[in-house]
Amino acid sequence: EGMRVYLDQALVKEPFANPTAYHLDVPYWAFTSGNALTIWFALSDATVENGCLCYVPGTHLDERSESVPIDEDLGGLFKVYPEWTKRDPVFCPVPAGGAVVHNGLTAHGAGANMTPHQRIAHSIAYMPDGARFNGAQDVYTKSQVEHMAVGDLLDDERQNPLVFPARSTHAAG
Repeated sequence: EGMRVYLDQALVKEPFANPTAYHLDVPYWAFTSGNALTIWFALSDATVENGCLCYVPGTHLDERSESVPIDEDLGGLFKVYPEWTKRDPVFCPVPAGGAVVHNGLTAHGAGANMTPHQRIAHSIAYMPDGARFNGAQDVYTKSQVEHMAVGDLLDDERQNPLVFPARSTHAAG
C-alpha cells in the first residue's frame, strides 16, 4: 500500500554519550500501526564503539505497543516484555552512507559512544497511507492538535507527504 513521511530527524550521539534505552517507536507516535518503518542513515560510521543500533529480532511480529520511557533504565522495556530477554540482540554497525531499516514495533536501542567523535545519523519514519490520529501530539504542534480529533486521517501533504502511492499512475511498458 502507500506510505507517507511521518517524521525525519538528525540523531547525533555526542562523544562519550550514554546509551539509548531499548524502546519501540510506534507507541510515541501520533498514529498506531504495525506497518510503520524507519530508515536510519549513517552519516558517519556507526560502530559498536560509538553507539550503533542494536535490535531484538522478531519483536515486531508480536505486534504489541506498550510504552516505556526512554531513560536511564536501559532494560525497562524487558520489564514489560520479559519473554524478549531470551532473544539475543543484534548489533548493526553501518558505514557512513549506509542504512538500516526497522519496523516501528521492533525493539531497539543504541550503545554508548565511547569515542571522542560524534556519531551522526539521519532517520526518516514512514507511516502507512490511511493512518489515523490517535491523540498523541508527538510531532504536531499544539495548534495543529487543537484542530484534530482522534480518528482523523493523517493526510496533509505539507506535513505528511505521500511518497509511495498505493496505485501507480504510470502505464506499464
